[in-house]
Amino acid sequence: MNLGQLIDFVGNLLDYDPTNDTYRSQLVSILNDAQARILTDRPWDFAIRDRKLKVFTDTTFDFTFTNGSDQLAGVAIPVSTDQVLPGSDFALAEVRVTDSNGATFTHTLMWVKNATTAFLDRPFVGVTGTYTAGIRRRDIYLPSDCLQVQNVSDPSVGIPAKALFLSQWELEDTNLDPDLLGTIEAYLPTSGKVIRAPNTARGISVVAGVAQGARTVNVYMVNVQGPAATNFEVYPKDASDGWESAFSKVATYSLTDTETLSFQPEPLDPQTGLWRRYYFTCPEAGILAPVRIRHVEPAEPTGVATGTDTVPPDNPAVGGMVLLPDLSLSNLSTQGFQASAIRYRWNQSAAYQSIRLYPHVSGDQDLNVRMLINPVRLQEDQDAPLVPHAYAQVIAYAALESLALKVDNPALSAVYQRKRDTLYKQMEQAYLKAVPRRIIKGNPTAGYRFVRNPFGKLTFTP
Repeated sequence: MNLGQLIDFVGNLLDYDPTNDTYRSQLVSILNDAQARILTDRPWDFAIRDRKLKVFTDTTFDFTFTNGSDQLAGVAIPVSTDQVLPGSDFALAEVRVTDSNGATFTHTLMWVKNATTAFLDRPFVGVTGTYTAGIRRRDIYLPSDCLQVQNVSDPSVGIPAKALFLSQWELEDTNLDPDLLGTIEAYLPTSGKVIRAPNTARGISVVAGVAQGARTVNVYMVNVQGPAATNFEVYPKDASDGWESAFSKVATYSLTDTETLSFQPEPLDPQTGLWRRYYFTCPEAGILAPVRIRHVEPAEPTGVATGTDTVPPDNPAVGGMVLLPDLSLSNLSTQGFQASAIRYRWNQSAAYQSIRLYPHVSGDQDLNVRMLINPVRLQEDQDAPLVPHAYAQVIAYAALESLALKVDNPALSAVYQRKRDTLYKQMEQAYLKAVPRRIIKGNPTAGYRFVRNPFGKLTFTP
């Protein structure tokens, strides 16, 4: 059962199915909310994914620091020169440096412009000089759809070894060295981060076009950090990745047959480390889920490679990067475009969870993480929910429960609640099977390193 069938099912039971864009948008929002509520309170088998994340060990690099400047100079700083796949894996790394006076400073490396230039999060206040800086990437950011970590294991030791869960309090209570490198024994949650979205979609211009077709294009803008520094790639390998923000406010353009759009975001302070990216929808072409704006090289070359979609922070107004996509209705309506278009990955308000390891790895390696995921947002009629087909109606019943309350009919809402509960229990019996459990007495602290305290509480664990 896909989104279109769910909408028809709800309309049939309510005997109300208007062809109205506003009503459809509200109903789709309610269905997505219902799916999220159903799937995010249980560890459903079908909603668990095993993923392999990249983990980077600590390293060092020689930079020239200048007092009062956020700009660094270096030689052969790791960075991609590919416009389609830009960025550096040093982005958002912690930089520790001790100057000639013995003072230690900690910064975040926000953006690597090229092999000789990088930028810090704030001006350096130490003594000018060339120093060997420590580069640390201890926070391991989880994919945007991760709801809860189920297990972490180390595949570098042969048979993957399970890591213990360790809280921040236990780390401090047992006096463990947070700077230690070695073989992974435990993991602990950390604060994560949120990427702030732009207020409005900027840098968009209506330009002349030929045989474009009359259409409406809704454009959204997002901020991106670290397009080459993520621990897990959520987009195809031939497209730029990174930690994305939520959408800006929509900018709607009603274009004629002789009009199209160009995109050139304004320059930003390099301290922000914010790249820019655009997404769009076009109802006339059946594109209701936002897809990425990608440059297509016109007949007269502009110096921007075909497929480029992520613009660097310091994009100058003159001589800067301008994205010129093919937004003609004849192109957008083809199966070829829709098959290769890159959808925006909805990521729960751009909030990224993170974990740390104890000890942190002594070499770059992979990390196995099993996680419970958030369901993919349903947007177009052909989109299928994460709930198995046999139980997909539970989403419709949950939505009908909310809709009945919206029209002030609590009795009807209670009817659909009972139907939802009945189907929900059947789904629980099918997908939440009993698993072997252990009873653990105590906890691995009380002044000892992972030694059980026999006087602690009883814990039931899978």
